[in-house]
Amino acid sequence: MIPEISEFSYGFALTNELVRWAELSVAPIFPSLIEEGGPGGGYDVKLDRPGAPLFLQFKRSECMTRRSAREWKLVDDLGGRLGVPFYRFPVTQSLKSDQHELLLALDTPPNLVFYAAPRFHELSEINRAWQDAAVSARSVFVAPSEIGSLDDERHNVAFDAARTWICSEPREIRALTSRDLLEKIKTALNHDDRPLRETLPELSERLQRAEVQGRERAEAKRRAYERRQMELAAQKVELSVEAAPMERGDFLRSVSRSLIQTSIDLEALEAPEPTPPTTRPMEEISPERRTLSRLADQAARVFDSQLVLVQPRDE
Repeated sequence: MIPEISEFSYGFALTNELVRWAELSVAPIFPSLIEEGGPGGGYDVKLDRPGAPLFLQFKRSECMTRRSAREWKLVDDLGGRLGVPFYRFPVTQSLKSDQHELLLALDTPPNLVFYAAPRFHELSEINRAWQDAAVSARSVFVAPSEIGSLDDERHNVAFDAARTWICSEPREIRALTSRDLLEKIKTALNHDDRPLRETLPELSERLQRAEVQGRERAEAKRRAYERRQMELAAQKVELSVEAAPMERGDFLRSVSRSLIQTSIDLEALEAPEPTPPTTRPMEEISPERRTLSRLADQAARVFDSQLVLVQPRDE
């Protein structure tokens, strides 16, 4: 069933609920609000206290109600179990976008990086979850590193109440509950008790490095795909030559046409880079908060994710 909920609505509901977690101080970082000096844009971040960076990419879930669904068949053929109904969300194919490779490169300690998806798909369900303060409890959190690097096929994460699978070649993976996520964040905070002011430069370096690595991996995949397509095109021409011999000039022209067509098809598959959003000149703010603004902007623009800083509450 097509979800009635947009990624924006789900992300808004989940983020607002995380902010109200009783055990931790959670601050989503919004660059524009930092620039304006407004509350909730990062000004509730305490630079003299430790902070764990959490990156969330929000997904909306499709509800699958039949065993004829592709993922159910794939898991069943493997001898695995996937209850009906179940939910699924897509992971962007490597030929269409660098998105997953970028998140995968970002998903290295101490960064906490997750796809976040709801166990619901209807407006009435998100309204109930919002009223019950149960949006996070009715969500799953899947680390890109659990999924791993993907080929150029179509891939979905499919999950029921107990299990989570990555398909097309089914493999069971681990998804975290909100309680699991909370414990993981606490562990990260206990591991490094340096104040955020000291760790921000390192976070900046990690984002820069992840962008470079993710782009390189995605480009390598595209080149590998292009080589495979060229080899297949050449094989088709060779078969044609065996079936109907042709002059050398005709043969070369045939290969050339095949390679040109392959190039055209590849260009059609590659998604254009998004146009960077325009922003107003920044107000006079501290270097640390300027860094926060830049990191949040990079998280959204490059990694298509929301940066959230999680800190211990004041004692």
